[in-house]
Amino acid sequence: MNCRRCHHADDTHESTDSNESIIRRGICKIPDCTCKQFLDIFEEIDDEQL
Repeated sequence: MNCRRCHHADDTHESTDSNESIIRRGICKIPDCTCKQFLDIFEEIDDEQL
């Protein structure tokens, strides 16, 4: 899955305990990338997506 903000893969983002990302990813580790928080494809899971 890629970040909607910087388009880098989720494994290039540091793991975090943040509740802002469903898969719990934070700042991007790619040099010169300014992305501070992984942005999920969906912001929250609702009953229709399950």
